[in-house]
Amino acid sequence: MQNICLVGVEEAMNENVKEDGASSLKKGLSVLSCFSWSKNRRTLTEIARELNLPLPTAARLTKALEEAGFLERDKKSKLYSLGFQCYLLGAIAKKTGGLRTLALPFMEELRKRFNETVNLYVREGDNRICYEQVESSHNLKRSAKLGARFPLWAGASGRCFLSFMAEDEVSRILDEAESLTPNTILDKNVVMEKNRELRIRGFSFSVSEREQGVSSIAVPIFDASLLPVACMTLSGPTARFTEEMIRELIPALKKACLELSLKLGAERRSITLLETGGER
Repeated sequence: MQNICLVGVEEAMNENVKEDGASSLKKGLSVLSCFSWSKNRRTLTEIARELNLPLPTAARLTKALEEAGFLERDKKSKLYSLGFQCYLLGAIAKKTGGLRTLALPFMEELRKRFNETVNLYVREGDNRICYEQVESSHNLKRSAKLGARFPLWAGASGRCFLSFMAEDEVSRILDEAESLTPNTILDKNVVMEKNRELRIRGFSFSVSEREQGVSSIAVPIFDASLLPVACMTLSGPTARFTEEMIRELIPALKKACLELSLKLGAERRSITLLETGGER
């Protein structure tokens, strides 16, 4: 995915508008704020009038935003509308912007109850990224840096995403994978079976698949698209993942991810895998 920023907009505006960068950027953002559901197509005159800008200044700002992909201009009607970059930013914000805020209370409650590290992962390409973390208070614990990348093909968290990908895509990823521990699963038939189990049972359990001596239980989080937008994972030393703890943890984690999925727009009837099962 290409990087999205307003630096290019600021630079383009600075070439024509002799103002400091912060002021130019602020005015450029003000132009974008002129658009709404009811006013999604605007003339240059309307933009200038609404922002109380001279017409030449409004023209320079809209031109810079158009060149950067934040505005589009219909050649026939000469009306402006929001460009692809705005839609892309909106999609990213919808997917991850509110996710952290919504997920943190669930993560903190799970950490409080089980005292193991709770991670929130999102997918980027063939990797999962640590998007949020609430750490265990134990001295011996599993921890990851925010923003750290891990391969989808190793561990319970990655399986939450692999399980809902096309089989040929999963095969491609496995063809490029390498063993990280003696427990890393690379056999395609075994991986496909575990993916199938997750789609039925709603969770994945791994032991030393990515890190020796670390166990993880992960559950996918869905939105209205019915595809995983994230997953929530509890991880820690395998010795602390007793049968009793696991029996309590799985339904608690699934319940948290079900409630979070509903908040993100998923329909309950479409994510029954988070309500049923729970046995290992």
